[in-house]
Parts: sequence; structure tokens; C-alpha cells
Amino acid sequence: MQNCIEMSYSSLRGFTVLGAMAIAILSGCADTDDDDTSTDELNAPIPRTVCFAGRTAPYSDPMSGGGIPEIDRLCKVMPNLVRDVPTGRDAKYNFFQWNSVLAHELDVLVGVLDTNKDGKVTGADAPVSLTVVGYSWGGFNAVDFINGIANDKRFSADRKSVAKFFALDAYRTDWLVLPRGEMPVPANVQQFYAFRHSVAPADDCSRIVDGWVGPFTGRVPACTGKTECHDFDFSVSPKGKDVDHCSIPDDAKPFVLALNANQIPSGLPPEQWVTRY
Repeated sequence: MQNCIEMSYSSLRGFTVLGAMAIAILSGCADTDDDDTSTDELNAPIPRTVCFAGRTAPYSDPMSGGGIPEIDRLCKVMPNLVRDVPTGRDAKYNFFQWNSVLAHELDVLVGVLDTNKDGKVTGADAPVSLTVVGYSWGGFNAVDFINGIANDKRFSADRKSVAKFFALDAYRTDWLVLPRGEMPVPANVQQFYAFRHSVAPADDCSRIVDGWVGPFTGRVPACTGKTECHDFDFSVSPKGKDVDHCSIPDDAKPFVLALNANQIPSGLPPEQWVTRY
């Protein structure tokens, strides 16, 4: 029955779980044979996760940056995390550090997904449901990474899709300190979820140099018509007035874990309208 009642967050809005099950039964979707379920499970895509953390000062310990231990904790419990190779820069972390060039990270992903070891990711390899998580500057790094998958010739057309992309207070500057505007979500993402804050509290961790730099507030996403998009803003709710840039990974963690497991969590922050491009 699970496959029959799996619906997007938006399509289930207003329904209880029992109501969704009743719809499935009335429409003839209920399981009648446990053997069929076991066959489907054998062919089900394997969940995989890739995480990108925010940018830190060069040559500093990444775990000393605000929000970095928090994203590390979240990614540690994501399913089948894709880690850096043992000799890689980020081998001891549950994330990839921000990087302007992502050739290495794409190589690592290909190495994991290429199960028949022919140097390519095609339908001949084990099926995968890929989730990408990006926090702060890592949110924009994740965009570049997903675009890299779309443009990498090692991925066949049917393997370029990313099942879910979670952007956690995605932020980046251009031209020294000028923040980017909208964050365009790549068209090869099936489901996108932003968790961000738009109003920084007075003690926001991202106010730097006595407030001359920052605060870092999550960029507004823009999606194509191909992607199911959701934009959740903690700051719109009175309960989220104390949420700051560094706390976003912890604040979003229960929602990310539930949504990634195709569950509908309660207590989601207010959802905002998403522009299309």
C-alpha cells in the first residue's frame, strides 16, 4: 500500500493519514499479496545522500564554524551517506566542504553509483534515489553539484535526476560582500525543500565584524515547472523569531528526516509561494 498512498506534501495537505489510506483502499491500491511487495522491494532504488556544509575560513578547522557541527549531526543520520574517499580532504566529516570546483565530489559520486565499474552511471547500475543537502554556502554548492550531474557525460539521461534537494538557509555572496538574490533550483531535481530564516535576530551568529558583514539569511528559491517546490520560512512564525543562521540545521532536522522518508511531518514552518523560471 505504501507506493499507492505516497503523495507529495502539497497533495496531502488537509488529509489525515487514515484518510489517505481510505482513498488507497477505495481506489483498489491496497496490498493483496505480500509476495508482490517483496518483489517491489528487491527492485526499489537504494537511498543515497550527499551533503555540503557552509564555507569556513581557509586552513581553519571546519568544525569550528557556526552551524557546521549541526549539519554534520544531521548528515550523519541521513541514509547511506556518500562520504569522501579515505585519502580525501573531507574523509573524516559527514559532509563535503564548500569548494568552487566540484570535479572531485562528482568523481566520488560516480565511484559510488557505478556499481558495475564501467566508469559510467547508467541503467545497468543499481537503481538509486539520490538526496542532496546543502547548508549556507553549501546550498549554492549543492546547486552547482546538481547542475554538474546534469552536464556530466558519465551519467546517462535516465540517471541524471536528483530525487530530493534540501537547501538549509542557502546563502552566498558575489563581488566581495554583496549577497546573491534568488537561488535557481536545477530542473533535474524532482522535489525541492528550502528551510530558511528571512529575519535575523539581533544576536544572529552570522553577523560578522560588528555587523558590517551579514547577517546571512536564506535566499529565496526559484524553480522550473518540472520540480515540486516548497519554501519554508521560520521567521514568518512567532515561534521562529529566535532561529538564526547557525541553528537552521538543527531546527530543520526533524522535518528533513521525515520528508526524506516520504512522511508528512507536523509543525512545519509557514510555507511561502515559490516563483518559477
